[in-house]
Amino acid sequence: MFQMASKAAAAAMSPKVNALLDFLSVIQQETFMQRRPLRVLLVSQDRSFLRRTAEFLSACRIAAYVVADAEQAEWALASREPDIVVVDTAMPKAWSVLQSPRRERHTTQAYVYAIAITDDDSPDRVFEALAGGADDIIPRPLRFTELLVRVRSAARSLEVESRLYRRVGRRSTSGLGNSGVLLRLLREDLRDAATTGNEVSVALFDIDYALRFGADSGFDRIVEQVTSTISGEMLPTYRMCQPSVDQLAVLLPNSTSDEAYQWAEEVRQKIASTEFQHADTTLKLTVSGGVAASADSGPIAEEMWENVQERLDFAKNSGGNFVASLRQLQNEDAAGGSHGRLFDGTTTSDVLRPAFVHLSTTTPADEVIAAFAKHDLDVAPVLDAQRQFAGAITRDVVQNRAVRSRELTAAELVDPNFPQMDSNASFSELVNFFAEHPTPCVAIVDHGKPLGFVSRDDLALLSEPLDSSSYAESIDDIPTTEFYVVSRPQLLEVGAEA
Repeated sequence: MFQMASKAAAAAMSPKVNALLDFLSVIQQETFMQRRPLRVLLVSQDRSFLRRTAEFLSACRIAAYVVADAEQAEWALASREPDIVVVDTAMPKAWSVLQSPRRERHTTQAYVYAIAITDDDSPDRVFEALAGGADDIIPRPLRFTELLVRVRSAARSLEVESRLYRRVGRRSTSGLGNSGVLLRLLREDLRDAATTGNEVSVALFDIDYALRFGADSGFDRIVEQVTSTISGEMLPTYRMCQPSVDQLAVLLPNSTSDEAYQWAEEVRQKIASTEFQHADTTLKLTVSGGVAASADSGPIAEEMWENVQERLDFAKNSGGNFVASLRQLQNEDAAGGSHGRLFDGTTTSDVLRPAFVHLSTTTPADEVIAAFAKHDLDVAPVLDAQRQFAGAITRDVVQNRAVRSRELTAAELVDPNFPQMDSNASFSELVNFFAEHPTPCVAIVDHGKPLGFVSRDDLALLSEPLDSSSYAESIDDIPTTEFYVVSRPQLLEVGAEA
């Protein structure tokens, strides 16, 4: 029988298990999963097993993904790219998962390690599982501590395979070298160029929206057709690699950056005008491209590879079907692009929190208190007899003065020196204002009319990433109409002069 596990249970494990956890953590930090947690895909029709095992692995700081049938497993192998797949052989079509060619089409490693869960560990059953594609087996009843040991062993094996793969690996379907082969070839070209004085260039292509083809065999056919199209445009000295399943890289020795860009642009146009076959459908494809040369990237292969990937990302983020070189990035910067200038053109009116409740200088303290309580205000602007901004009242003033001196009016509670800025002030001016003044909040006014406020906390929130857990889990429970019906609060003026 399976054992229940949780984060609390993981913390209470035996010292031996905790030692395994520590060792696994070291493995994750120092091996091929250096920048991400180990990914394990669980495949079983037993949903209780999926839940409990995923909970245990998560408690062990391992990213666990679960699927309940073989078809889902095929998709997960393509999109999640797990490091290890654990397959319950009691599930229908379990052997198709173990024998899936998707296990050998991983972006960053040689293949996906497979652990099979079997009904028994008899020699015949073990041989059947290993012959069927499994790298390891675990007989029932499964014990979580044993699973952790097997995962540790798998991590060791994958590290060795990954190092070999990065050095000499080739992708099984295309026969093209992976990123490790590309770097080795690029180093050789750069060494030759150092003696000849010629330039070396690299063009990297990415099939736009490739994941729309799903995890079927048609995707491989698409890649083959794109590969063939690019090959038809290559000179004899050019060499092609496949650094990932949907990317193709071409090394162009003795080519300048301009020459490489021109060639890559011709390839892009060729692909855009070519008809491709996907199943029984004829369709059009586009590619995005990045180009880097030794003249603008330096003689180090790794830096040149990083630059070409950066330029490919620039092309994809520009809408795709586009080739980017250093010239495009320089033009973007010269034109005042978004690199490092995220809030260029933003004014205080763009980031203010609107004030929908205005107080009059003659408003009695009781009405001020009621307005703050009813509308849950932190701060409210006060208008003078000419309906101009006369200052602001904060929640602290209401709580500390108004409630004790109800005979007062807003004119006696207002801070007439409350800091204010014009609505057309730039975002950088707003940031500088808070840097130079200790105030927690500033009023934004337009020709004397108060529009709202910006607090120091508001600026801090702009630099924090959104937490998807605040909406991703519950978005399906929100009535659709709430996304279409948005009500804007009406301006409310409180006081005799309103």
